[in-house]
Parts: sequence; structure tokens; C-alpha cells
Amino acid sequence: MPSQGPTCRESRRYSRGVTDPRLSIIVPVFNTGEHLRTRAFPSLIALPNFEQIQVLLIDDGSTYPDTADAVAELAAAHSNVTAFFHEHGGSGSASRPRNTGFDLADTEYLGFLDPDDEFTGRGPWPLVEALDAHPAAQLAIGNQQRLYTDRTEAVDNTAHYTHHALGNGLYAAGGEVLTRSRFRPANLSSYLLRTDWFRQTGIRQVVGSAGQDSLFFRQIFTAAKVFVPVPEEIYLYHAETSGSMVNTVTAEYFAKCLIRERAQAQWLDAAGLTERYVHHGFERAFAWYLPRMRRIPTEQRGEARDVLRQIAELYVDPAQHRWRYPEAMAFFRRPGVPSVEGIKPLAASARRSAKHRSAQAAAAARRIRSSARTRRGLDP
Repeated sequence: MPSQGPTCRESRRYSRGVTDPRLSIIVPVFNTGEHLRTRAFPSLIALPNFEQIQVLLIDDGSTYPDTADAVAELAAAHSNVTAFFHEHGGSGSASRPRNTGFDLADTEYLGFLDPDDEFTGRGPWPLVEALDAHPAAQLAIGNQQRLYTDRTEAVDNTAHYTHHALGNGLYAAGGEVLTRSRFRPANLSSYLLRTDWFRQTGIRQVVGSAGQDSLFFRQIFTAAKVFVPVPEEIYLYHAETSGSMVNTVTAEYFAKCLIRERAQAQWLDAAGLTERYVHHGFERAFAWYLPRMRRIPTEQRGEARDVLRQIAELYVDPAQHRWRYPEAMAFFRRPGVPSVEGIKPLAASARRSAKHRSAQAAAAARRIRSSARTRRGLDP
């Protein structure tokens, strides 16, 4: 059984004069104490409605003492923060601590934040207000920013799902809308759930898997009937955090993805969505893996290729499937005519590379001009 830390659920305290929190934010932690202290938690404290939020810091058995100390200290310093400690060693992904958070949350609404990301502006509170104003909605979805080393992208999550208006700002959810979105998942911190409704679904995250957030959203959105979109940026996703699971690409990472893909294939079959997923979502999702193959250590690539073949075989016969993405054609050595959708990722990558080369050339030109002016004595 997991062990609870010194500030467990039963000993939680609330500040005087503050109503009971209305929103629980689950923060899974594993050896990420520095990010928790410097990124996620400062963004939580900065929220105007911080004292109305129950923060659940769920340590997945960190082996770094500094991380366990950070979790315990933050919980001790704030009456609306709860710490929970699993046994040392970890479970291999953020699923187990999030599942623990599902059990501990006792507020009206439920949301998420990873230690290496941060809320912006009013954070998730516009989603709380939207759910308050629309009792028929099971979830509220907002937008986000995605931060890279060389750029920041605004991500309009809501545009993917607002296909069937129901009136009064509400939109239909469910498998049909998910199909029209091409099974695109919204990032975990960009939406909130009604806690009671979520518990009734019985949905849990797949323990030990990687990329579990994508399956979780697909299951949640399919189970829902109504959602409310909120056109505000809720949080900042740091896309290139060193050491994060998605940026530490190894054969083991791909094996953890296979765990999630197997669970997803079973769920799609049970939900009657397998054929739709193959036609509208599978190849786009599979193509996401292929550029990451180049980042895997050379000696592990054979193992990773075998895992990717197993993933594909969950949904199609790779030798017979008509591949539409050029990278998938190359991987399976199945030449064909790519679709417009299949070319888009390569075109976007080419545009970014051209922009990067242009910036490098401009910087080099500035250095040359500066050097020339210095030699002529025009600059100090």
C-alpha cells in the first residue's frame, strides 16, 4: 500500500475566512522538485483564486531527497496544499500519481498541472466560471501556449472540437465530434472536469505507460455529451524540458507507448471507434513517432523499430495498409501517393528550418557589419 506523507488528506487545513476550495489541481511529481519549486508552484500561487484551489502534490516515490523535501515543505507552508507520498522507486509514468489524485480530490471540479509547466493569467479559473455558468457541460476546454527554445506558439484547442453548436455557448462532445477532430487530444492542463461526473465514468490512466494523456482525453471526450469552450489561454506548455518523459526518447519510452497503445486499441474496439480511428486518426498519431526515431541511441533503434511495428499492427496490416504520410511510407518501405494531410508535417518542418537558417544568416550578417565598423573605428 502507498504511504502518505506528513501532510496527508486527513490533516489538510484551510485558511480562516476562505471558503472550501472548489477546484482540485493534481500535480504528479517524480524527481522534479526543482521544476515544482521554480515553475509550476509559483504559477499556482500567482493565481488570483489560489486559496480556492485544492493543490494535490502526489509524489510517485521520488528517489531524490530534494524532491520529497519540496513536496513536504510546500504542503506544510500552504493550508490548501496536500502532499501524498508513494513508496520509493516510482511507477514509470505520471498515471499512478494522477489516479491517486482522482481518489483524493473532493472538490466540484478537477484539473491538472505538470511540475515543468505553468498556468498563465487567471489560469484555470475561467474554466471554473464557464462550468458554473453552464451546468449541462461535463467539461470545459481552454487554449494554451507551447514554448520552444526558438519560438512560442499559440494553440487553439477549442477550434478542433466546436463542430456541433447546441446554443447558449455549449457544444456537443462524444465520439462523432472526436472523429471530426481527427482524434486530436487536448493537452491535459487546458481543460477541467466535473469531479462527480468524471468518477461516474470510471476512467483511469494506464499505469506505466507513456503518452497516457492522449488516450485519457479521447476517453473523457467520448464519454461526455456536452462541453463548453473558453477562448482564453490557460497555461504554458514547455515543449522542450530536459529530462521530461516525452523529451527523453529511448527504446524504453517506445515500449511504454506500446502499453498505452494496447489499452487504446482495446478501448476503441469496445467503444466501436476502431474503424473511425484507422481512417481519421491513426496515421497522424503514428507519424508522430517517426521523427523521434532519429533521437534514439543507435544501438536501441532496432528494438524501437520492432515496437513501432507492433503499434501499427494493433490497428492495420502494415504490408497492406495504404499509407498517406511520406515518413510512414519510408518506414514500412511502402511507396505511394501521399495525402495533403500527410505532407503538412514535412512542410511545416521545412518552413521552420528555413526560418531558422534565415535567422542564422541575419545574425551572421550583423556580426560581419559590426566587425567592419569596429575595424574602421566607427564603433567603440
